[in-house]
Amino acid sequence: MSIILSPGHYFGKEQQYNENAFFKMNITAYQPNTLIHAHYHENAYLSLLINGGYNEVSRHTENAILPGEILFRPSGYTHANHFREQPGRCLNVEFKQPGLQELMLKGSLPSTLMIYKAGTFNYLYRLLYAFLHDPSTTLPEEYILSWLSEVMEIKIPSRLPWLSQAKTILENEFDTHHSIKSIADRVFVHPIYLARAFKEKEGMTVGGYQLKMRVRKAIAMLFTTRLPVTDIALSSGFSDTSHLIRAFRHYYHCTPHQFRRQMNS
Repeated sequence: MSIILSPGHYFGKEQQYNENAFFKMNITAYQPNTLIHAHYHENAYLSLLINGGYNEVSRHTENAILPGEILFRPSGYTHANHFREQPGRCLNVEFKQPGLQELMLKGSLPSTLMIYKAGTFNYLYRLLYAFLHDPSTTLPEEYILSWLSEVMEIKIPSRLPWLSQAKTILENEFDTHHSIKSIADRVFVHPIYLARAFKEKEGMTVGGYQLKMRVRKAIAMLFTTRLPVTDIALSSGFSDTSHLIRAFRHYYHCTPHQFRRQMNS
């Protein structure tokens, strides 16, 4: 007989967690050679293997899971796990039923086990890094909504009247962090639809576009003001100077200080 795990519960030791009305995210740790007998979860969830390795055993299949691989387990999917000689850790993102019903557009989550190779969804690895770095920060919904928008079938029309309005918000409002949901509420579209359509039309996520606009604002201020880089970071919407420096390096392969020094040399 399979063991039923109620919402929010996992085998293994929970090391850290964060949650909101839509998702619960946590990291669970497992001892070497841990054998977890047949069980299923009431809620569907994603699980990203951080360290170690295990075998995923269901009624008809057995898969060896490697670090970096991501599994989507639907609600009610019965499976067992056998961790190998090394300790294991998993990042889990659980979809809460009431929140999921509110978020879902015309579509549904996969109904069977899905195994994704390492690197398949880059935003889920950004989610992992952000959560490991500071588990108390606001849950970065964009990464999860981006995954939902990619696995659901959504038809995007050629003309999107709301797109220019959404871009204007991101291009001009630097005093707050804009989530997919906050922008969707302002332009009156569904957040999952917005995530999918924005990426299809602009070639990047909402968060990626927001970061690009912040860096663009910062470089304009480097040219037109003598403000300290710390003030430029805050005026551009970065939480601190280190966040600006990391983003600036990504785009220009140098720091803001180095860029300004070269301009003035």
